[in-house]
Amino acid sequence: MENAQKTAVVIGATGLVGSTLLDMLLDDSRYDGVITLSRKQIQNNHPKHENYQVDLFEPLQYAQHLKGDHLYICTGTTQAKTPDPDEYYRIEHDLPLTVARTALASGMDTVTAISAMGADPDSRYRYNKGKGEMERDIENLGFKNAYFVQPALIGGDRDEKRPFEAAWKKVQKVFDPLLFGGLKKYRTIEPKTIAVAMIEISNTDYPKSRIESDELKKIATNARR
Repeated sequence: MENAQKTAVVIGATGLVGSTLLDMLLDDSRYDGVITLSRKQIQNNHPKHENYQVDLFEPLQYAQHLKGDHLYICTGTTQAKTPDPDEYYRIEHDLPLTVARTALASGMDTVTAISAMGADPDSRYRYNKGKGEMERDIENLGFKNAYFVQPALIGGDRDEKRPFEAAWKKVQKVFDPLLFGGLKKYRTIEPKTIAVAMIEISNTDYPKSRIESDELKKIATNARR
């Protein structure tokens, strides 16, 4: 374990993976401070935690708080929740890019962002294309380390209702045991597994910039030993 403690900055800390990541960062001795930037206040009295309520599309509101070592991006939406394609793209692409650009200008050198399986800037599918363009554009900013975790369907219960996703998770439970070999990466992955892997990737100078779901599971399993 490294002796020098770090500061993490998390956006999207109110979501399923983001909230799990926040709890794990607060318990991780490698970090002596965790900053969250969010639209809603995060009720957490942990002595290592600082929360600032800001509009993430307005860098002047939070640039002074983007001071640290590792930036974790856990933001996202759904097409059902955000049906307007322009607004959807703003949240999926423009928002993380804006925060990442501001973080780089503030001196942060490592960013780890949640993307998705199949992310591809040349995809004909809007979701995959947006995630792929997000990856490409953040990578092109010039961080020392830029990592993109690409989970399959994420398990766990969300605070918000997502009927289609909930139904698909039930179907996925049936098919997960049948996915072998190259198809294993499509098995459901839990939020804690993603969070553990994100922290390990950020702290180990991981050799790959894009890490798919099955590899995230291996990283998390090894980290827990």
